Amino acid sequence: MTVTLKGSRIMLAVVWGIGFIVPVAILGAQTFLGTVYHGQDSEAWNWFTPNIVPTIGLIIATFASSSPGRSEEQPVSAPLFVIALVLSVSYAVALIAIVALAPLADSPPLETYKRSSLLLGVIQGVVTGALGGFFIKNAKK
Repeated sequence: MTVTLKGSRIMLAVVWGIGFIVPVAILGAQTFLGTVYHGQDSEAWNWFTPNIVPTIGLIIATFASSSPGRSEEQPVSAPLFVIALVLSVSYAVALIAIVALAPLADSPPLETYKRSSLLLGVIQGVVTGALGGFFIKNAKK
């Protein structure tokens, strides 16, 4: 299967869109209902924002950028795309699971979020690097 630059951007945008919208909806509902964070809703949002916004910004920026002489229909580097896609899906699933399951943990949700940040920060760095490498390499073709 050949993936084009346009197709890869769309697939990655869908993954990150879901990875953004689902947790926002969950956090929004939890905030609105007021039953999870007991007046500390802003702390939950302060945890969530840096775990998603930088990478969402990168994905949005790829749609705004175009490479002179680079066709949107040319094939992209398959290995780099697969790495970026698998890492993106893994991160999105982890983020959604943490937001959805934190209220069910034995510790308070905000404590669960703080502990998860240790791992999420590392994974987000690797994912962002893979995405950046993928888009830079394919912009040069």
